[in-house]
Amino acid sequence: MLLTVLSVLFACEPKEEGIICSTDIRSSALVTVIDQDGSPIDNAEVTYTVDGTEGTFIDVWPNGQYVLGEEEAGDFVVDIYAEISTDDPCCQEAGTATLEFTIEENECHVETQEFETELEWELVCVDVDENGECG
Repeated sequence: MLLTVLSVLFACEPKEEGIICSTDIRSSALVTVIDQDGSPIDNAEVTYTVDGTEGTFIDVWPNGQYVLGEEEAGDFVVDIYAEISTDDPCCQEAGTATLEFTIEENECHVETQEFETELEWELVCVDVDENGECG
């Protein structure tokens, strides 16, 4: 009898609901790269590592937004380099930045973070040769 009562009690006990995850793939980070005037840059060189290992996915959108990682979580280090032409054909504005952040994950996906960069700019010029050409 006691066994029957215990069986009924356990059978009526609510079962824990399982977590149902979607099948979509989440980006780890969205990094917007802009120039000194706030205009988007979509031709920057962007590389990153996660926990010291080279990142596996970068996509560029026309609005200067770089999509980093597909469900990658961990400590990110992102290096950005961009060049902008100037009126002087022998000089360019070069912008650089390094971002460091951590991407967390929950039971199903990473928690995407968004960043807007503030590049440090400097004028980079090459020497002019004896023919007046940039060297």
